[in-house]
Amino acid sequence: MKNKQLNFKKYLWKKRLLLIKNDQDNIFEIKQQLIQEKIKLIDWKIKVIFFDDEYKSNVILIGFDGLIKLEKDNFDLNKIIQLISTMPMSNH
Repeated sequence: MKNKQLNFKKYLWKKRLLLIKNDQDNIFEIKQQLIQEKIKLIDWKIKVIFFDDEYKSNVILIGFDGLIKLEKDNFDLNKIIQLISTMPMSNH
């Protein structure tokens, strides 16, 4: 994010970060899906963080290594997990 710097160091090599912009039209549906898929998020070591910044993408996936793995405008948890499953550390 642009003006506010988030400290992701505590998650490095421990969690994947899924950053989701709060001001999306379907944010309620996204949050409901995340609640329903809580076990999947835990199994795949995904930490969800909502943000309010004016960043260009609505959804950002950051890997264990701290690098951006995905930037999308539309949220699709199945595609995100499918991408994670192809990563070298997918089973961690």
